[in-house]
Amino acid sequence: MLDRRSFLRTALAFPVFARAKLQGAPELSRVRLSFIQVSDTHVSVNRLFDPKQGYDVSAEESIRRTRAVVAAINECSLPYEFIVHTGDVAHTRETTADFDLARELLQFRRPAYFVPGNHDVGYSETPRYLPAFEERFGKANQAFEPAAGLRFVLFNSQPLDHRAPEEHRVQAFRVLDELLKPPKPTILFCHAMGLASFHLNRLFPGWPEEILKAWVSRMKAGGVFAVLAGHFHRDEIHVVDGLPFYLAGPVINFWGRQTCFRHWQLENGQLSYRTIYLEL
Repeated sequence: MLDRRSFLRTALAFPVFARAKLQGAPELSRVRLSFIQVSDTHVSVNRLFDPKQGYDVSAEESIRRTRAVVAAINECSLPYEFIVHTGDVAHTRETTADFDLARELLQFRRPAYFVPGNHDVGYSETPRYLPAFEERFGKANQAFEPAAGLRFVLFNSQPLDHRAPEEHRVQAFRVLDELLKPPKPTILFCHAMGLASFHLNRLFPGWPEEILKAWVSRMKAGGVFAVLAGHFHRDEIHVVDGLPFYLAGPVINFWGRQTCFRHWQLENGQLSYRTIYLEL
């Protein structure tokens, strides 16, 4: 756990900023809103081990880092209204033990929203696992207005993956279309985003082009001007057909990653973020 002095030292030592000029309704220039994004906690009651992917972390370490990031967010002196967790809340989904532990640990002092990741609900069997996730963390697909003229959409993007059955993808696109009605300035939160990933010194392909194009075109038609995601366990920005994707770093320390969370601010028509790293 960080005390206030340690937290401020961490925040000041490792600032990361990014800005995107918003195009859209004039009322966005009057919106002033701050929130926190956290991602990839991978809470587990068992050892987190995958020799193919190259990570080996104890259950105790996943718990320690989750507790630390929750404490840091709760003690954060920067203004913010709520928290959004962009997926892989838990590490395994075959039983509900990891979900139950994650629900116990993720006790924020302000409202929190959660979208599922591949470790939470998989790719090809999302309907099987989604009810247990939603029972503990709320609706996976929802839209709300945090301020007049601005919409937030939380979207379960896992069924869009090429490994999912076609009927699941069709249904997911229908859900997305409904969430984005009517078109208006929107920030969309998801876990997997379909982009290529450079990992273990190799570029792994993302979703097939036809899926990615359908995904991006629907979002743009619905007014999405920024996509906030996790999944890669890296701090990256990508732009696809003019739509920026902002990828946040993780809480879990796979591959030696440093635990972090992200503070976002929308003010004067500009979206900016600061990545805050924890010294653990």
